[in-house]
Amino acid sequence: MLTDLQQQRLARNESFFREVNERINEIAPVFGAREEHRLEYLCECSDPHCSERISITRAEYEAVRAGPRRFLIAPGHDLPEIEQVVAAGDEHAVVEKEGHAGEVAEHLDPRA
Repeated sequence: MLTDLQQQRLARNESFFREVNERINEIAPVFGAREEHRLEYLCECSDPHCSERISITRAEYEAVRAGPRRFLIAPGHDLPEIEQVVAAGDEHAVVEKEGHAGEVAEHLDPRA
C-alpha cells in the first residue's frame, strides 16, 4: 500500500504531463487543428521518464478531460495502486485516480 506522500508524488507527476497536454490542446487551433484532427499528446502516466506519445483527436482528448481525476496514458502504463482503467483502446487508455492521488489530481486540475 502506498503512503499519502507517495500517492501525492505520483499524482503530481501525472498532473505535470496533463498540464503540458493542456497547452498542446490550447494552441492547436492556432495552427488550424479542429476537433477531428489527430494530435500527439504526451503519456500522462506517473513515470517522470516516460516519453511515449499518444495520437488521438482533439475530441477524444476532450472526452478524457471530462473528469478532473482522469488521465490519458499509453496501454499498460496504469498503476493499479492509485488508479483504475476506465477506458482502453489499442493506442491509449484512460485512467481515473482514486484515494489521495485522486484528491491531489482533482486539486491540480487546470480546468477547475
